[in-house]
Amino acid sequence: MENEFEKVDIHNKSSKGSISQNDIFEILKLANLSKFVESDTQIWKVRLNHIIDTDEKVKEALMYIIDNYKKKRKNNPNKYGYMHCIEAASLMAEYWFCESDDIAAALLHDVWEDISDWEEYLKSTYNENIVNLVRELTEKDKSWDSIEQKKASREERKLEELEKVSHFSPKVLALKLADQTSNIAETVSDLEKLSPEDRKNYWKWFNAGYDKQIWKYKALSDALYNRIQICKNENLFTNENEEVELNLFFEKFKNLVDTLDFLMKDE
Repeated sequence: MENEFEKVDIHNKSSKGSISQNDIFEILKLANLSKFVESDTQIWKVRLNHIIDTDEKVKEALMYIIDNYKKKRKNNPNKYGYMHCIEAASLMAEYWFCESDDIAAALLHDVWEDISDWEEYLKSTYNENIVNLVRELTEKDKSWDSIEQKKASREERKLEELEKVSHFSPKVLALKLADQTSNIAETVSDLEKLSPEDRKNYWKWFNAGYDKQIWKYKALSDALYNRIQICKNENLFTNENEEVELNLFFEKFKNLVDTLDFLMKDE
């Protein structure tokens, strides 16, 4: 039976170079990962639309992730990896982090998870700024040989992630928020549809259970907040609007963390 996402037929269109922005926004509406697509104004769409239409490297990044990120999301067979990448770019546009390099980096932020020579690919296709933005977000290698190594690797990577946040520039903080806001919004949206008992079973799809997931999100929230304050104190924001928008972006993420915590305590 055909699902809603297959009606968009985005895979075939992208390979022919004929994908339109309407196709992209239709995917976001169907996925409804963070609920901002329906409720927010259309202004951010105009910004994103303009960037995609006028910048070749953004088009290249978009085509790449649609053609290569067809792996389905762990917790929902109707969601694909490229939806998360497009949503991250959309969140950047929503909060005015919408220079072309910002959008391209948001689209490509997971490329290191998908190809072994990701850095060579980026260097051969995009400018140095995009390469550096993606590199700053990159965790350690996820390879392991045993369950024990897998668990140890995850804990080590999450601690490293928190340490890296303490050095991020405002722009990289926005990219981190785009990635993590999309992830947690997808989880919250799924959990809201489930019964308390099914919410407990939901976490079997993840490499780590709820306790470790909520610890990660709360610790990341604290690290992001602290780094934003340091950026303010050290005058690292390029202008007042950048500071305002980053704080609004953070509040969106923090509210989702609190909602996730509430949903699981309410079971």
